[in-house]
Amino acid sequence: MNFLSGRRPALALAAIVIFLGACSPIKRPFSPALTPPMSELVFTENEQIAGEIMAYLIQVVMGAAGAPQKRQAWSTRGLDLPLDFTMVSRRMHGPVPLRAELMVLDTNILGLSQVLYDYDPRLNLFKGTLDHQSLYPCAELMAIRLLLLQKRHRGETVSIAAMIRHLGLFAPDSRDAAGEELTAMGLTAEEFRFLKDVFRSEPAFLRYMQHPFIVSTLRKIGVARQDAFTLAADLKASYDQLSDRSLNGAEDQPVTVALVPAMIPVSEEAESPSGDYVQVLKTIRTAINRELNQLQGLSATAPRLFFFTPERPVTIYPENADRVIGQLCPTADFTVVLLGKNVYRAVFIDPDTDIYPHKKWLYLDVDDVRYGQADADIETVVRAILPVITARAMPPSPS
Repeated sequence: MNFLSGRRPALALAAIVIFLGACSPIKRPFSPALTPPMSELVFTENEQIAGEIMAYLIQVVMGAAGAPQKRQAWSTRGLDLPLDFTMVSRRMHGPVPLRAELMVLDTNILGLSQVLYDYDPRLNLFKGTLDHQSLYPCAELMAIRLLLLQKRHRGETVSIAAMIRHLGLFAPDSRDAAGEELTAMGLTAEEFRFLKDVFRSEPAFLRYMQHPFIVSTLRKIGVARQDAFTLAADLKASYDQLSDRSLNGAEDQPVTVALVPAMIPVSEEAESPSGDYVQVLKTIRTAINRELNQLQGLSATAPRLFFFTPERPVTIYPENADRVIGQLCPTADFTVVLLGKNVYRAVFIDPDTDIYPHKKWLYLDVDDVRYGQADADIETVVRAILPVITARAMPPSPS
């Protein structure tokens, strides 16, 4: 069942989440070598994926994406608060009304934030140290949002490249930045000390300040200064390394359906005999093949059906779908974007512009597959690829 049909039950939860992140080691390293001194920085795969998700969350919590009815509140909440990390921490650890001064209690992004916590439990208020993870973000995340929000409101930008050049100044027990250094970074003395307190509280944010997806997003929303460094980040914020181009130019081109996991928790990825995510993919493939086989008139010479799935989850939303899908599988005849549980609530999808028949893809909630509510979507996929199958099954016309 497509979640845009409105047949899903409403999510009834109270609380929320936000954007930038820390680290959590897993699997092989991923190296986002932009320009020195970032050339030696290596992200683990969990860090890389978390940074991609956070880059989208930054847009939501700055009021630049997500549910339209929440954008105005996100774009202004906290503008009148002082840059005082002690204040931020006390409010986040205080009662809900105090937290609401720093953030919008937006249940739309709860599903997405839970995915982010899965990649790094330290992003919740208790930093993964308690058995029950808080539904609220850690104080450092709220503090960084506060600074970015106020900078954008004043029409000011920061130079991330200069901040990285002066990275040592943010270390504990280091001296304060001098006048020329502050000017180069685009920070006031108060803003510098505020960030220094944040980074001292959680040093991992010094790494994520250099994540290419985050750097690129900060430039696009008008917070980071446009220069060679941020433009290089734009180029590096890509999924080309996950692409399947083995079919490009093949004479016997199969009909290709891409099944792309987007913002799926790491716990869903367990490739074991009982792996839930693996079973979901198998269910989709089986359902598509079954629906095709039930149709009459398909030739025995019909081209084979090929399914492509990238080796790990990516971050897709309507504003970047053309680019990301084009990078992952440019030969796909149709794409199913499989979203984590309730993640769709944080992604505003316009059925008149963002999905089939206007695009060659649709978005599907993983729970729709689990609970057998995806029949309409499977029919949509088959309806979209059937003309391609029929055309490729026809013998070539004589020259």
